Amino acid sequence: MVTQSGSPNWICREAGLILVSLLVLFPFTNSARASNLDESPLDATALLQMEQRADAAQPRDQCWMFAEVLHGLTELAGREIAAGDDQDASTTLTRIDSVAAKMQKVSASNAKRLKNAELLLEHVTRRLNDMAHVVSGNQRNAMQTTLQSVDHLHTQVLAVIFSK
Repeated sequence: MVTQSGSPNWICREAGLILVSLLVLFPFTNSARASNLDESPLDATALLQMEQRADAAQPRDQCWMFAEVLHGLTELAGREIAAGDDQDASTTLTRIDSVAAKMQKVSASNAKRLKNAELLLEHVTRRLNDMAHVVSGNQRNAMQTTLQSVDHLHTQVLAVIFSK
């Protein structure tokens, strides 16, 4: 049976193809927008506010919140290193050390979103390792110390996850 382009069967088939195309492509546009929101760079004041909220949070929430702060500080340090701001990068590395020390004091055994915190710590460790290869000589020791403390923290969180 041959139908002409104006027949109802042709219109239904065309509308169905358009609908299927929209349903297939719509999730990709949504996820692209969401990833751009998650990756928006945070400045030092926003990270300080996040750290203060993490300090005041319930003990079960602190592990995840401190991991978010560490992630933001690491990205800030990367931008500062790329811009050549050695003094600001050194200050940010010191803050990363202090937040990592706070996170280490928090009990992770009953923490919420522990796997998400572990994934963020893995990303932070990878980014710090990448930055360690490009920092200037006078920052290399500070970067290695920061990398070791965050890597140790990541190992502790992994141990808690695998002990469950």
